[in-house]
Amino acid sequence: MGRSDPYIVPFYKQRIRPEGKVALLGFTNNNIFEGDLYDQQLGNWDINSEWELPQQYDTIICTRCAYFAKDVDDFIKRCYISLKDNGRLYVDFGLGDQWRYSDIVAPFVNHFEYKVGWIKDGEHEYAYAKDNFLWATVWDDSFSEHEQFKIFKERVKKFGYDNIKKAIHDEVPSVLSLNKMSKYFNDLAYDIIALWEDRPQMYIFISGIKEIE
Repeated sequence: MGRSDPYIVPFYKQRIRPEGKVALLGFTNNNIFEGDLYDQQLGNWDINSEWELPQQYDTIICTRCAYFAKDVDDFIKRCYISLKDNGRLYVDFGLGDQWRYSDIVAPFVNHFEYKVGWIKDGEHEYAYAKDNFLWATVWDDSFSEHEQFKIFKERVKKFGYDNIKKAIHDEVPSVLSLNKMSKYFNDLAYDIIALWEDRPQMYIFISGIKEIE
């Protein structure tokens, strides 16, 4: 976490209400809640493996991580399996960081430019290392009516993105639909926050309760 902390951390804290036994999926430096940490950086969890948690949880929180899923539908299904009945999932997806560090080299990411999101120059962007691709996002047509989405849409026009929906489906390898997510979760809700005028960034935050079969 870094420049966006003053915006994203309060955003999460206002919307995430951990209850019962909590699992945190992601990275140590994303951890703003207490719970059992499954951390990619520690090597004790791999979002693209056939992972399963050693127990079921009442709450799963996955922030700034789900977009590493090559098969985002499989990721959501595994979260579902890892929740107790009526357990709640909190997950977010980001777009836009590919412009954030486009003209600098960040020493904390092994001298690779920090990239998140869409294709650039015909190749999918990478983040912390060349083999660590950012693969996934989420889409629903209702996003286009959200005020924060409208802000992001206007900001990315200068980069040639006039149709965000088309760009997402053309460029992001794995796109989750809320309709697909509704097969696993009830009470689905989402919110969006747009950041940065010069290098636009957007987070889509989703929560849902496990559907009991």
